Amino acid sequence: MRKHKLEVEQASTADAQPSSLTELEPMVKEFVEKLKRLEHEEETLREMKKELVNEYSDRLDTKMLKLALRIAAIKEKAEHKDTFDQFCEILERDNL
Repeated sequence: MRKHKLEVEQASTADAQPSSLTELEPMVKEFVEKLKRLEHEEETLREMKKELVNEYSDRLDTKMLKLALRIAAIKEKAEHKDTFDQFCEILERDNL
């Protein structure tokens, strides 16, 4: 059912876009330029994160800190924190 809905949306989008190359070309170019700019920004952010880790790597165990941050993010997403904590306690106690 979801696949059909997606196919319908894609078909209606395809019908809505300009059919002439003269109208379509600037839209495609604009899209590609924006996409490339975002990809460049993502790469820049990755490099900045790497530099940050390197900056602190001689003072902190950054590998363990990253793991702790991942766990903290998971805990933050848990809807039932008490239940989550209980599961974690059992798993840690029994080395599961």
